[in-house]
Amino acid sequence: MKKFLICFLSILLMFGGCAYSARGVENEHIDAVYVKSVWMSYYELEKYTSGCDTAKEFEKKIRSAFQNAKSTGMNTITVQVRPCADAFYKSDYYPVSEYCFGVQGSELKYDPLMIMVEQARKLGLRIEAWVNPYRVSQNSDISKLSDGNMAKIWYMDNKKKSNVYINDKIYYNPASNDVKELIINGVKEIVQNYNVDAIHFDDYFYPTTNKKIDEKEYEEYTKKGGKLLLSQWRRDNVSDLIKKVYSAIKEINPSVEFGVSPQAKISADKNTLYADVERWVTQEGFLDYICPQVYFGFYNEAQPFISTVKSWCDLVTSCKLYFGLALYKAGQEDRYASPDQPYAINEFKNSSDVISRQISYLYQLEKPHGFYIFSYSYLTDKDNDYVVREVKNIKSVI
Repeated sequence: MKKFLICFLSILLMFGGCAYSARGVENEHIDAVYVKSVWMSYYELEKYTSGCDTAKEFEKKIRSAFQNAKSTGMNTITVQVRPCADAFYKSDYYPVSEYCFGVQGSELKYDPLMIMVEQARKLGLRIEAWVNPYRVSQNSDISKLSDGNMAKIWYMDNKKKSNVYINDKIYYNPASNDVKELIINGVKEIVQNYNVDAIHFDDYFYPTTNKKIDEKEYEEYTKKGGKLLLSQWRRDNVSDLIKKVYSAIKEINPSVEFGVSPQAKISADKNTLYADVERWVTQEGFLDYICPQVYFGFYNEAQPFISTVKSWCDLVTSCKLYFGLALYKAGQEDRYASPDQPYAINEFKNSSDVISRQISYLYQLEKPHGFYIFSYSYLTDKDNDYVVREVKNIKSVI
């Protein structure tokens, strides 16, 4: 019966979505600030910075990229400018990214973020600075970090070593006050120095449930009389950072927004990543918007698109709500679908309008204020027929 209902709802949407395919009288709640963003990840941005030795070269190529996004119907670019405790901009706290010019801590040949902001403004696009707060490196070799990287400096100091956690990758310890201060200062300098519309955090918070990551800090907390269980204490650590980042941004420029894009499963956010999204979206002072990544099709039994969207719409009361959509799945099997769901597994292969129907569905709802598409390279892919057809359908509904 459950599978039948999911299929039935999706069929209704297939035939009913066209009535809401254009922004018009039918969608009066969609106004000029309805956000239509595309994520540009660091590995996509790297293709531009690593191939451009001069500011003029980069300016020309990134302008073309932004024009491509705009021609598809996007009005916002969310660009990942701090992927691994390193920066695609001039920073006093983070070294130049290895993904920027090939070597972490190298000379900044030009300022990619400054140029991207300038080009976005010329094209009438919003631009958001996307940062990963806690990830330091994609590998576990601390020696590969530049000498100016705070993670390396702290790790070599026995008194500060616990600020850094190394497993398969290197991360900052979310329980450390030093780490919180570093992240907040890094956000402040972006807001102070660059005309961005928002600071955007992705879905990476506590990198592990292992007790070792913050064992020292939790022991100190309990010795001082702290009564919270480890899980709630960890959620409070992350919430403290989110609240302080929000406050720091507003003190500098109240018009700059702060948003987070968590995974769509609320229980996993809360119990695995220790991100208390329920608190952030029901209390003032944490976020301007939240953008759960609803990377599921209509037929996914564990998290069908419609019911997942509805659960978030019912939850969010204190900030704006956007939804992240999985263009990257076009033409692919959905590995998040159950093995006994052949139609769900092949939904993104059997249909070339999954994302466009999802956008049409969101247009019908009162609460969502926009959507984000992952990611830029798929939006402009001309070689994959599945993606090309999906993007064509997206353009028709935007």
